[in-house]
Amino acid sequence: MTALHDVVGWLDSVLEPRKFDDVANNGVQVARRGSAVRLVAFGVDASADFIDKCAEAGAGLAVVHHGISWGGGIKRIDGGIYEVVKRALDADIAIYASHLPLDAHPLYGNNAGIARLLGLAGLEKAFSYHGNLIGLTGTAQGNATHFIGNIAIKVVAGEKVGVCSGGAGSFAEEAVRLGCGLFVTGEADWGEKVAARNVGAKMVCAGHYETETFGVKALQEALAQAMDVETVFL
Repeated sequence: MTALHDVVGWLDSVLEPRKFDDVANNGVQVARRGSAVRLVAFGVDASADFIDKCAEAGAGLAVVHHGISWGGGIKRIDGGIYEVVKRALDADIAIYASHLPLDAHPLYGNNAGIARLLGLAGLEKAFSYHGNLIGLTGTAQGNATHFIGNIAIKVVAGEKVGVCSGGAGSFAEEAVRLGCGLFVTGEADWGEKVAARNVGAKMVCAGHYETETFGVKALQEALAQAMDVETVFL
């Protein structure tokens, strides 16, 4: 068993959420009565189904990319929010969320993970959201085909590639301006796809969820090495 306070302290020190102007309220969003945890569960979304899986696994803390508190916070505990909060409280599971800090982290971030998968070198920060550079550009080191989920991504040696996980289709035009021959993101709406075609952007949408598993998985591995606590990705 490890003190919840120590786990949260480690997460805060690594992710540095206070440095980010975010649309999410990062950090602990739901507390728990228990002061120690045996198992920390990691996942992309703090959904009711995910909390149920955390309860079944015996987790005392759920670490997610998408939490339940955004913008001005939770104004009413009803509907889907009620289901998540009730299940978390019933099972005494704390919820810790990290949105932009986990996108942007140079080691454990979603985009750092995608860049490693694609074999990119010479990485530079790019794509500003709320004043935060959350994505990356880099140069492919060889001709290869990589997969995110069931989506094939072909990179060409020497080609500059832009990476920004989640719903970042609006950055396709910027990727072209930065000299990227390929832009990889999670999803784009119709208008963003049209805008990308208008400027000749080669954009791959590999899935919002799929591109945002990289961060929580990397963070899970790092926590398991740093502290005496069990971890699991659900």
